[in-house]
Amino acid sequence: MLGVAPYRLVSLAVMACLLSEAHALDPHRKFSQYVREKWSAANGLRGGAVHAIAQSPDGYLWIGTDQGLVRFDGFTFLPVQPKSLLLQNDPILGLTTDAEGDLWVRMQTAGVLRYNHGKFENLASGPNATLTQVTAIARENAAGMLLSDLFTGTLRLRRGKLDLVAPANILPGAAPTMSIAETAGGKIWLGTLGVGLFYLENGRATRVTQGLTETKINCLLPVGDQELWVGTDHGLFRRSGTGFRRVGLGPSLSDQPVLTIVRDRDSNIWVGTTRGLLRINASGTPFPEEQGMQRAGPVNALFEDREGNLWVGGAMGLERIRDSAFITYSTDTGLSSNTNGPVYVDREGRAWFAPEKGGLYWIKDGRIQAVKPELLEKDVIYSIAGRDHEIWIGRRQGGLTRLAYRGGIVTTETYGRPNGLGQNSVYATYQGRDGAVWAGTLSSGISRLKDGRVTNYTTTDGLTSNTVSSVLEGHDGTIWLGTPNGLSALSNGKWRTYSLQDGLPSDNVNCLFEDSAGALWIGTSAGLAYFQMGRMHTLQEVPESLREQILGMAEDKSGRFWIATSQHVLRVPRDKLLSGVVKAADVREYDQADGLESTEGVKRSRSVVSDSAGRIWFSLSNGLSVVNPSQINENSVPALPHIEAITADSNTANLDTSVRIPPSPRRITFEYTGLSLAVPGRIRFRYFLEGFDSSWSQPVAAREAVYTNLGPGPYRFRLVASNSEGLWNGPETAIALNVAPAYYQTYWFRLSCIAVFIALLWALY
Repeated sequence: MLGVAPYRLVSLAVMACLLSEAHALDPHRKFSQYVREKWSAANGLRGGAVHAIAQSPDGYLWIGTDQGLVRFDGFTFLPVQPKSLLLQNDPILGLTTDAEGDLWVRMQTAGVLRYNHGKFENLASGPNATLTQVTAIARENAAGMLLSDLFTGTLRLRRGKLDLVAPANILPGAAPTMSIAETAGGKIWLGTLGVGLFYLENGRATRVTQGLTETKINCLLPVGDQELWVGTDHGLFRRSGTGFRRVGLGPSLSDQPVLTIVRDRDSNIWVGTTRGLLRINASGTPFPEEQGMQRAGPVNALFEDREGNLWVGGAMGLERIRDSAFITYSTDTGLSSNTNGPVYVDREGRAWFAPEKGGLYWIKDGRIQAVKPELLEKDVIYSIAGRDHEIWIGRRQGGLTRLAYRGGIVTTETYGRPNGLGQNSVYATYQGRDGAVWAGTLSSGISRLKDGRVTNYTTTDGLTSNTVSSVLEGHDGTIWLGTPNGLSALSNGKWRTYSLQDGLPSDNVNCLFEDSAGALWIGTSAGLAYFQMGRMHTLQEVPESLREQILGMAEDKSGRFWIATSQHVLRVPRDKLLSGVVKAADVREYDQADGLESTEGVKRSRSVVSDSAGRIWFSLSNGLSVVNPSQINENSVPALPHIEAITADSNTANLDTSVRIPPSPRRITFEYTGLSLAVPGRIRFRYFLEGFDSSWSQPVAAREAVYTNLGPGPYRFRLVASNSEGLWNGPETAIALNVAPAYYQTYWFRLSCIAVFIALLWALY
């Protein structure tokens, strides 16, 4: 036992002296929480600029381009041009769906089409032939459609009946209507090309002048009964009550033409301008400078699909913006290095973290700040622990440093070998409930610091290795130590060691974690084990991802474990792990599509931690990421499976009629897809051919199933799909088919053969 004083004491008067210049981030949702993907002619989207976007009830995304209509299933862009209805390469300027799920297509020169159950109907023919120059289209409140025709005027189409709401000459100079909308109270608004904004009431058109003097109205967005957003050639206006006011969009966009507006499920208003995209959050704050969105060029179309993805169309093509599970901080958002080490979150919500290259930082409410004392910024920090208003820092060369902060005053103290510490390279740090600080070193065992006195433990005392990778105090006061040679436990002055022979997957222990029920979890270089009720338990059956190096883990408030391995970021229910058998469907893998910039964990003491708000922090090889499990939607939208084609020996069957396959097919191919546009690459399929298969197939990513040499008879092909979250919560689709018999497979042929055989026997007799 040694009574010591720290060999360095630094007192800093004001916290501002300790911190470098802050890197301020948007405290609201920001584009670092959005995952973006773009398509253009270079990766499959052909047709020029995008002018309109919609989604039909079957899940397909429809895109109106300069060169016609395109259908998208998440992988393939399919041009749709029925020759009898659409002019070749006719630009599509408007798309919308009605309450019955029909898709309405507004073309530049050929009027309006209605798409239903795979068939198009042209409203510019037959009794509605007067609709030849439709300039605006929108859904009506009462399940119908509102249309504005250049020559006829404003019309309502409901249950197949077309009624005139107002003639074209009701507007000054019969000005063209560029946008049309109906508010919840039934008032119809018309935005015109050159004479301003009007509303229809009692067969009259009244121009709006209070607060809105703009004459060219490009787009309208009604919200409820009283609120109306208006996009003009000189900015954005909003009506709340009786008058309009200009919405400030920042100096770069305040006077720019607004081309399209949409409101998402989180009440954000997204505004497409000639200079790119802008977001206005629910409190009315605009964010025009978010990660290069202003460099995207003109935005002509905005649409939110059934899964909450925002689709953006313009001259540059198509883009999907998706809210991610994780927020990731990297060099793009103020970090000095993308690779980080340990992370610790204090009681005030500061997340302290140490980049791999050295130094100490903390982040709170989106603000990143660097701790600047020379003794920290010139050394690599291996571990961080703390309690209340102090943190303890284990350093590669500088020993153990205590940093205390209270009332704006910050002090630091450092302990090293001159003070009795076993070694200056402190890899693992832990502060126990009694205030004692444990410092696990790289090659000299572990030191316990309490009330200024240091006690050292090495292999001569019972420790299984002098290299300590992790330290944890159990609920019963046992001190657990992870080492490359196994797990050591110190309780009531006695040591005990657990190794491969006791049930550990590997002797190389990387991390330790105690869950809410008091079970000790041990992460090793070959997977997980847990210690409970005096016994070591090995997981019997787990996916390969849980047999990798386990580098960190934490538990959320719902009892799910978040785990970082050498290759994956995972979420697994605790009860599944305790059962010892974990199926692949029980494990949720997160990757770049969820907002991570890396899925590779880092080998540091406590690289995965939870905070008091329930968030989980991950220090990864590329970025510092945080997820709020309470904001993850567990009831995600199901995938919609579709059987798109059946091919028998290169001959494609007609799916609109009863499917009949010619005799003796050598190869029958079922082509299918699943509509979940958030992360299509994660969709998996299971299929079952009744009449041939005995059970459902295993989950597969392939989008076709091949059967060879099927015999004659009836079959039924059934298909289900998991969605982007891996849930099998969607409907099933099926199609019946019949393989025709060859002549030698028919009953009459077989009976004839039998009759001939009997006749021959009789003749021989």
